[in-house]
Amino acid sequence: MRKANRAITDFEEIKTLIDKCDTIRLGFVDGQEAYIVPLSFGYESENGEFTFYVHGAKVGRRHDLAAKNSRVCVEADMCLRYVELEHGSQTADYKSFIGYGEISEISGEEAVKGLTLLCRHCGFDEMGCPESVINATCVEKIVVREFSAKQRFK
Repeated sequence: MRKANRAITDFEEIKTLIDKCDTIRLGFVDGQEAYIVPLSFGYESENGEFTFYVHGAKVGRRHDLAAKNSRVCVEADMCLRYVELEHGSQTADYKSFIGYGEISEISGEEAVKGLTLLCRHCGFDEMGCPESVINATCVEKIVVREFSAKQRFK
């Protein structure tokens, strides 16, 4: 991180930031280019790690890339506002999270747990998907052990 004074180091503050985000961006390497996809998510944290849960189709580019290389980048952010600085330039007051981890497909009770956390993060008390929908959905977890968060708030 270029400006260490902007680092968010308190784990609880990082969790609060993630709680307020409604979308994560999941990044893959695809040959000579990057591939980024925005996703709804759920998560849990334990022992200084974050585990994110996402879902989608069982086929497609994201699924193929995850099968080829499980190493991914996760990003989430929130912009409070755009502001004008004293000398006339503009900037954004923001908080952001970036992490690196491994993605893997999950099934059974672990998939139900992941979908339940995702639904709760999206504002639903329960996960109401029937088993047939769960079985037709690719549910993945992303275990993030390396991460940083920063802010540009006054």
